[in-house]
Amino acid sequence: MTRNIYLGRRVKDTGKKGLDNLREVRDICKAILEDYKRGRIPYATAMRRLVFLRTTVIKRSEKLVGKKRKAYAIVRKYEERLRKLRR
Repeated sequence: MTRNIYLGRRVKDTGKKGLDNLREVRDICKAILEDYKRGRIPYATAMRRLVFLRTTVIKRSEKLVGKKRKAYAIVRKYEERLRKLRR
């Protein structure tokens, strides 16, 4: 089984170590959506990863203070795209 590690492996970690800017959030969402489109992960796994990113990582990351609303909106947009792909 191959593990999909997004930040640092599939998505370039820019700036400081860890999730610290909106571009990284967007790139992680794109990578999750791409994995689903290519059949690497099922719909449920893709949705769980997006929800995890939105509810856990963004909420607890002090580095995204002030940007949380925008990061939240980015992830919600990709959740909606994933739902549309499934239809």
